[in-house]
Amino acid sequence: MNSVLNKIGIKGSLQRNFGAIVILALTGSVIFGLPFFRFEYYDAYLNTYHLTNTQMGVFGTVIGVFGIVSYLFGGVVADGMSVKKIIVFSPIVTGIGGLLHLLPLGFKGLLAIYALWGVSTTFAFWPACVKAVRVLSDEDSQGKAYGFFEGMQSVAGAFASLVAVAIFNWGTSGVGNEVLAMKYVILFYSFVNIAMGVFAIFAVKDDKIVLEGDKVSFKGITKVLKNPAVWIICLVSFCNHVFCLSIYYYIPYVTDILGAAVAFGAMMGVFRKFGSIGGNIIGGYLADKFGTAKLMLLAFVVMLVGQIAMFFIPVGPSSAIIVAILFVTILTFFHMNYAMAWTMMSEGAVPVEYCGTAAGLICTAGAIPETFISVFAGNLIDNHPGITGYRYFFIFLSVVIGLGLILILIWRQYLKHAKIDKSKIDEKAMEDLKQYV
Repeated sequence: MNSVLNKIGIKGSLQRNFGAIVILALTGSVIFGLPFFRFEYYDAYLNTYHLTNTQMGVFGTVIGVFGIVSYLFGGVVADGMSVKKIIVFSPIVTGIGGLLHLLPLGFKGLLAIYALWGVSTTFAFWPACVKAVRVLSDEDSQGKAYGFFEGMQSVAGAFASLVAVAIFNWGTSGVGNEVLAMKYVILFYSFVNIAMGVFAIFAVKDDKIVLEGDKVSFKGITKVLKNPAVWIICLVSFCNHVFCLSIYYYIPYVTDILGAAVAFGAMMGVFRKFGSIGGNIIGGYLADKFGTAKLMLLAFVVMLVGQIAMFFIPVGPSSAIIVAILFVTILTFFHMNYAMAWTMMSEGAVPVEYCGTAAGLICTAGAIPETFISVFAGNLIDNHPGITGYRYFFIFLSVVIGLGLILILIWRQYLKHAKIDKSKIDEKAMEDLKQYV
């Protein structure tokens, strides 16, 4: 295995701890399946639970509100709590929420489930993963580390989605019951989450990630808030997550407006995950070679051009494949951008010992769009029927991508002005950390 990793440039701490990063990635790949699978089966979910587009949007708002609070405090917890406990607890609770979703719940009951997921999938889980990946890799391999972390999530998530699509198709064609088929999909994701939590009990070693003497402390928040790099990364994260949440609306656009089948829309969700693999992993290598700022600048440019091109595609079933190809292309560069956003912490010299706290604040900024994007999009679609609502939303999306492009230009100027030398990034902290990995 080591010889294979050597051939693809995986060396040092990243090679020694590659297995631990794989476990983190696999857990991260399934934990978001339940809160967001509704987008891949958008029309079927609406019909099954008798919901409006606006009500679907409210679910996203609930996740966002609970996520903001969870991330804010969870980042601090991630700097002091056992990572093992975090990644065992989070997927198991998420899976239990899925089982509760199977009960005959109305809109208010579903809101409670999404509130639970808003905590279980956020809190300390994601900040802990971000910190763990950075600690388990060398400073000169941050791009590859986060690229493989995100890429392996995409691989596992894509296969899970393929299984879910197969289950749904079997339920609708074999059993002939769309409601029952939807419940089969929920049951599948629930059991996979619980299984990953149980697996983590035996597979994750605390001594590889948790540092001796770590304890939960809020003192790091002040230092992190004074770092201008963190504020820029927060704003970039905000733009990234606006787009991340918005891409789900390409699927109902293809099924509801262009007239493609629901199964075709679900497969677009699967292709999205496979398309992200190249963006994540290839982007990691390119970031380590050319720099994060240059790579993210290219990604935002391609995303903006692709989004604008969406307006010139004719409306009709024959355009579904063209939109799907453009969708995957945009998403490939988006995931290249999304994964490399975490390497900005290293490029901007954010201290490693406060990495979890910084990640928590960055995730908080990223969670803000969840409070309004789904409701905003749902209202546009409900109040402007047909293609009009979607076009208004795509205009908004183009503006956000343009803002992200401007922020990366500001980031490049910040790096030049700060004259950051990566070879001197808090050397003592790095040495203290590496003795435990």
